[in-house]
Amino acid sequence: MNKNINITEEKKSLRESMRAKRKNLSQRERESLSGKITANLSREPFFQTKETTLLYASTPEEVQLYDLMKFMLSMGRKIAIPFIPERGKMLAVELLSVADLTEDKFGILTVREDKRKVVAPENLGLLIVPGVAFAKDGRRLGMGGGYYDRFLSENRPPAPRAALAFDFQITDDIPIEDNDEKVDYIITESRSISATERS
Repeated sequence: MNKNINITEEKKSLRESMRAKRKNLSQRERESLSGKITANLSREPFFQTKETTLLYASTPEEVQLYDLMKFMLSMGRKIAIPFIPERGKMLAVELLSVADLTEDKFGILTVREDKRKVVAPENLGLLIVPGVAFAKDGRRLGMGGGYYDRFLSENRPPAPRAALAFDFQITDDIPIEDNDEKVDYIITESRSISATERS
């Protein structure tokens, strides 16, 4: 029990530290770095999938994904984003237009109800997974809700998992528990890390 308590406290401390660093970025810095990160993503071979890509509606402090969404949709690429039907459960739903985004009962942007169509996990060709910190071996620290960990572990979509992060979000060590899911790739403004090579 003490070990679990220690891990929980370590996660909380690291989460707070990384979120503070993200918030300290100016809007101009965040937009510039986000552009570099998404440009680096677009050059990766795994990004060229013809299947649906799972993205997420980024919060103001995260790597910004809205320009990437618009670009992908203009190119005819298929996109899905998370939908939370109830606390603790996450689904992937198709996104046809950024204009279809609306705030749900949990305060998260998702597809509005009349446009909502569930995408089966096995039909996802790439998963872009959020997080507040990452290690080079693919370990990921999320926001603490466990939604992505449950979605990934319960559904086991065969697609590669990639994280988009600012350079300072890469750390040498992240405390993990048995139910924490890893990512395969981490893309920052200056580098692409393949965690699969370290598995």
